[in-house]
Amino acid sequence: MKRLVAVVAVSLLGLTACGETSSPAVPGAVPEQAKAKVDVLAQAPVAAAADILPGSTMEKIKQRGELIVGGSLDAPLLSQQNPATGEIEGFDADLGKALAKYIIGQPKVKIVNSASETREALLANGTVDVVFQTYTITPERAKQVAFAGPYYTSGLTIAVKKGTTGIAKPEDLNGKKVLAGANTPAIPAIKKLAPQAEIITFGSDPECLQALKQDRGVAYVQDETLLIADAKKDPSIQIVTKPFTVDPYGIGLKHGDDQFKTFTNAWLKKMQDAGAWQQIWKNSIGTVVVGDAPQPPQIGSVPGS
Repeated sequence: MKRLVAVVAVSLLGLTACGETSSPAVPGAVPEQAKAKVDVLAQAPVAAAADILPGSTMEKIKQRGELIVGGSLDAPLLSQQNPATGEIEGFDADLGKALAKYIIGQPKVKIVNSASETREALLANGTVDVVFQTYTITPERAKQVAFAGPYYTSGLTIAVKKGTTGIAKPEDLNGKKVLAGANTPAIPAIKKLAPQAEIITFGSDPECLQALKQDRGVAYVQDETLLIADAKKDPSIQIVTKPFTVDPYGIGLKHGDDQFKTFTNAWLKKMQDAGAWQQIWKNSIGTVVVGDAPQPPQIGSVPGS
């Protein structure tokens, strides 16, 4: 990674206050979006005392008073820092806060800004407790980390600069310079479907987008979830294919910690059953994608989970 890992403390104790100060229309009023976020965290479950087993990772986190999450600060709709409030907001970010509430009783997290090539190391050396970062479960990755979930399903698609022609399917990438995130499923997918493509990698989604706009590659292959948010934010970016893979996102945990994996899967099931997972989706991805929240994937349903 070309930049230092940044650590940002995120405290949710002032959520309502942040909502009040960000409303220019009515002093003291909480915007509807902020209300929804307060509501979804309010309904998020809290583990019974008996579930916090002595000597477990859960007990260590509870005693520390915060959950340390490997994630992003610059992924719209998923995990992005709000410049006005300092809050990290989005689907992945709010799930991390809900897991913190389940363990600690309060949604207190610290986000360690990680990259696709550093996540395994951060889990292995104990820098982070969990990773929420569009972390696709693969059998190869499961040899290095444990995965709870899957908690969401996306798929790879292709983005280009608006006005680019000649790319309507993965095979059209043959013979072209193609951008992809380092250590992501996009790389083997491109090699399989467009073996004559020249793959150029960067450590983060914003770096890949910048390279695309600078014509350092003619196309960018990435999860549809990220590209939808990118295209919504930047109208010069255009998505030109439907997803051509199925990519289940998992919650990254330290390899071999079966106790914490079982605990995290139990929390995820409770979130789904309570409708909290669905509400978090509506507050984030659902603000761009039309329709009801999708059916969550079945926990443990893919190899590596």
